[in-house]
Amino acid sequence: MNPIVRLFRPVNALMAVLGTVISSLVAIGYGIQFHVLTIGIGSFVVFLVLTGGNVMNDVLDAEGDKINHPERPIPSGKVSEKSATYLYIISYSLGVILSLIFLPFYALIIVILAISLLVFYEIKGKYMGLPGNLTVSALIGLIFLYGGVLFNDPQKTILLFFLATFSNSSRELIKDVQDYEGDVDRKTYPRVHGKKAALNLSTFFIIVTLIFSILPYTEHIFGIYYLFAVAVCDLFFLITMFTQYKSAEKGQQFSKLSMILGLLSFTVGGLT
Repeated sequence: MNPIVRLFRPVNALMAVLGTVISSLVAIGYGIQFHVLTIGIGSFVVFLVLTGGNVMNDVLDAEGDKINHPERPIPSGKVSEKSATYLYIISYSLGVILSLIFLPFYALIIVILAISLLVFYEIKGKYMGLPGNLTVSALIGLIFLYGGVLFNDPQKTILLFFLATFSNSSRELIKDVQDYEGDVDRKTYPRVHGKKAALNLSTFFIIVTLIFSILPYTEHIFGIYYLFAVAVCDLFFLITMFTQYKSAEKGQQFSKLSMILGLLSFTVGGLT
């Protein structure tokens, strides 16, 4: 793979683009076909911001990666640290400029907020344990709020923001438990408070997610088909909740599957 493309981590970026399209579908339904340009520009902005964050991460972790991940583009010498720095600055700047010219004001605000959270996470958040977990989760949630803001209709997507944020908060904690042995130099939540406390907090976030998952139906945002789809998603969240105590690795896998099913549930809700 081209080293620049590797810096971008395109699979993660494309998942974020998919989240933008799905949240746009939730906001405007089948009218999405009449707003291809707005969705295209909005999705490209999400791509730029996320890839900019990925490149910035590699730049700031360059020294540590010489030991931990010497095969990555910067420590391997395939991409210079200076070039990568220019790359993420250009990505962020282009995202802001496109938002300023083509997108609604509040979409620009979310873009600036997302970049600010990415910078905070890289400089300080990832060393702070739970605040870092919540920052990452809020960034995931903003992708789903963003689709509604693109069309000045965030009422439908604000619940998706909370669903994505709470569910990903659980997954972040499970991942930290999974990485417990290797995180000797980080003050993760399980390193500070213990594995059981981290998994109990993960369970709390799953329960909140389950409660919030019903609200799009009760608030008449989605119809009965969404309820059927999200029931399957919620079943896997329950499996995650019990599995994580036996195996953090399996719990993390079930959590990831649950979130994918959540995306499908949002899609069903937007289409029906």
